[in-house]
Amino acid sequence: MEKNIAVAIDLGATNIRMALVSKDGKILKKIKEKTPKTGTSGIVIAEQIKNMLFSLAAKEDILKLAGIGIGSIGPLDLTKGAVVNTPNLPFKFIPLAKPLKKEFSLKVALFNDCRAGVWGEKHFGAGKEKENLVFITISTGIGGGAIVNGHLLLGKNGNAGEIGHIIAETKYNFPCRCKKGHGHWEACASGNNLARFFNFWLSKNKNKKKFNFAEAKDIFSAAAGENQTVLKFLDEVGRIGARAVSNIIVAYNPELITIGGSVALNNPEYVLNPIKKYVEHYLAVPEIIITPLGDNLVLLGAAACVFWPPV
Repeated sequence: MEKNIAVAIDLGATNIRMALVSKDGKILKKIKEKTPKTGTSGIVIAEQIKNMLFSLAAKEDILKLAGIGIGSIGPLDLTKGAVVNTPNLPFKFIPLAKPLKKEFSLKVALFNDCRAGVWGEKHFGAGKEKENLVFITISTGIGGGAIVNGHLLLGKNGNAGEIGHIIAETKYNFPCRCKKGHGHWEACASGNNLARFFNFWLSKNKNKKKFNFAEAKDIFSAAAGENQTVLKFLDEVGRIGARAVSNIIVAYNPELITIGGSVALNNPEYVLNPIKKYVEHYLAVPEIIITPLGDNLVLLGAAACVFWPPV
């Protein structure tokens, strides 16, 4: 193996995905495992990553690679190379950079998954010719990454772009699982919260119909069956999403917004269409599309962070 191949890791709340990626954006080998949610400390995440990497390649070959790129759920503390106080895993502190550097003696490029994602869009996807773009993921949680005038925005600790916690609705004042506020976009529209918000929405609208939705996929399945209550609900979620996207447009003034994440990729007609329908036109509305890189975007972005370090 040569220096034109990187280890790419997409660390999510549900799954850890890992690949060997070439500098021209080819995924050479890929594996996926469930993200551990039990253990005495967050070190179990790094241990699982080590074991997964050993299943991809022998250690003597790993040592020849360009580096390890990680696109991770947040929030992050880049000075410590760790995930801290994430609302989607039961560990307060998840060290990543230090244990992986110690094991493999490779540089570790750790960035939030959405910051890595937008960097991947810039180098491998729809953003190749763009200097101002935003990537949004709507998955277990919601997050974003922005490139402004060719520069990846990171912020003080690498957390610029936590757009899932934009206040996007004030009608319902729905509490977010982050326990830091109400009306957050993630609380209303993420895969982890959609069913919870649906039940709340039903009660607020005094809807007496009985539903037994435990997960977001149950809601989208009912929508595909043209359940009118569910379609009305998803239209409202779309209005909330459009308000968040309107905030993003006036904040970053992008020429392109790409959207990914499992919820959006699997249900574009119920996610993308209402956002485009209701988005405000205070500034010129950029092109808004589903990312052409699909569910490989964060992996490709993590590799791009190794080959072309943003900082």
